[in-house]
Amino acid sequence: TLTTKLHGGYVKSLEDRDRIFNEQLNKTGAEYFDYYLLHAIGRDMYENKYLKFDCFNWLREKKRLGLVKHIGFSFHDSAAVLDRILTEQPDMEFVQLQLNFLDWESEGVQSRLCYEVACKHGVPVIVMEPVKGGSLVNLPSEADAILRSLGDGSNASYAIRFAASFDNVCMVLSGMGSMEMVRDNISYMKDFKPLTPEEMGGVKRVADVFRSQNLISCTACNYCTERCPKNIPIPAYFAC
Repeated sequence: TLTTKLHGGYVKSLEDRDRIFNEQLNKTGAEYFDYYLLHAIGRDMYENKYLKFDCFNWLREKKRLGLVKHIGFSFHDSAAVLDRILTEQPDMEFVQLQLNFLDWESEGVQSRLCYEVACKHGVPVIVMEPVKGGSLVNLPSEADAILRSLGDGSNASYAIRFAASFDNVCMVLSGMGSMEMVRDNISYMKDFKPLTPEEMGGVKRVADVFRSQNLISCTACNYCTERCPKNIPIPAYFAC
């Protein structure tokens, strides 16, 4: 399954859309993409890039030509903005959302609210950041003890199973960085079981620990580092 995306930051003209798409085909050696996303949509990117350069209709045409099998977008904004986009673009086949047990009730990320909007529109959800850049794996000792009391599952297993436990989630993306992580993911997803009520209560208590300790909610994406004029490794300070 091959997936890629159009990044609005690189689109400055109508011609850029096909130039980027053709470069992606050439680099991968593929004849088509299984999934193609408009990347990181929020209100500003939606209005000033993807609408301005007619990217939704452009993407629909790629699907009509058989160059893309499934069309959708990744999203970072409020549930209200997502509702607007799915109302205006009702034929999108999936939306990729940041969804994890720490962001589930977050006022900023609004994982639950965005998930509910996707359900309202009947659009399947692909989950990104289920372990929040590793911060839901490398836990404070108090939070780690909570998950250890639930059984012998890895910390990642509880986070990924949380994300996969919702009916409208069709796929959970895991940023695996080693064969050990691959084997761990397969071990509990091959014969998947949703979180039990006890496990669901456990991950909610872990989220409470994060909130009580005022821990920085960082996914380690490093976007802030790239944009910092002094090249300060900001996530490294958050990890401390």
